[in-house]
Amino acid sequence: MKRGIFCLLTCVISTIIPLYLSGAVRYHCNSDYQGVEKLMQAAAGEENYGKRIVKAARSMVGVPLGKAADNDTVGTIIIRLDTLSQREFINYALAAAKAAMAVNPDKSDFEKALESVSRKKGTDNGFVSQFFYGSDWIQDNISRGNLKEMTDYLDGGSFKTKSLDYVTRHRDEFPAMADSATYEKMRAIEMGFRSHRIPHQKKQSIGNKSVVELLKDGDIIIMLPPEDDFDIYDIGIVAMDSGQPRLIHVSRQNGKVVEDEYDLKRLFKIEGQFFYGYRWLRPTE
Repeated sequence: MKRGIFCLLTCVISTIIPLYLSGAVRYHCNSDYQGVEKLMQAAAGEENYGKRIVKAARSMVGVPLGKAADNDTVGTIIIRLDTLSQREFINYALAAAKAAMAVNPDKSDFEKALESVSRKKGTDNGFVSQFFYGSDWIQDNISRGNLKEMTDYLDGGSFKTKSLDYVTRHRDEFPAMADSATYEKMRAIEMGFRSHRIPHQKKQSIGNKSVVELLKDGDIIIMLPPEDDFDIYDIGIVAMDSGQPRLIHVSRQNGKVVEDEYDLKRLFKIEGQFFYGYRWLRPTE
């Protein structure tokens, strides 16, 4: 609460600091501009990429769940750290861990890393360059070497076919979609995800010894919802604790970023009614 009030006050009494890459990277307020440095500092001090991701994720524990800051008429990146959507949380953790390995890292290293992981082909071209579906984000980042699909490394996997078209079917939820040209571009993007086959593992497998032994710090787990037009119920970062995987994520149940007290097997039992399976990804440097 105090963090949100502080951010609001600094936005009122100060100007937003714009920085520019291939598109304009915007900051919600000055405290976010300063917060990026703290996020990179939290991720520093580890050679292992996965452990840096975990440290960055842990530094965001307690931040409230919020709507994506870049869901406006422009759609270019807006960095906001006082509230987080699910995709912002993941992208910020990955970007901070990547930027922290630069020599004398500064905010431009974070901005570049964030643009790389959060925008199609690593370039911010406004609303239509955002990722609204996990499948789109995964495919694009795998093609550019940012992620590795681990789901099919396990036996017993399967596929579920979906047509991912939530954005165009809920046009009023996205201010940028008031523009007809933007709407048509999104329709074209979603055409590529009609009858899309999504790989998954059965949720019961998460407690198997063969899975637990392969999971590493910084791995990403996506829980897949039953809805036909969407492919993320929850997404989080694995943190290994005495050989057992726990999840750091923007919890819908708690309304904020948490590191679960339960291991993944117990978490899946608690929330299993909301999803049918999971995808497993590994960030790569």
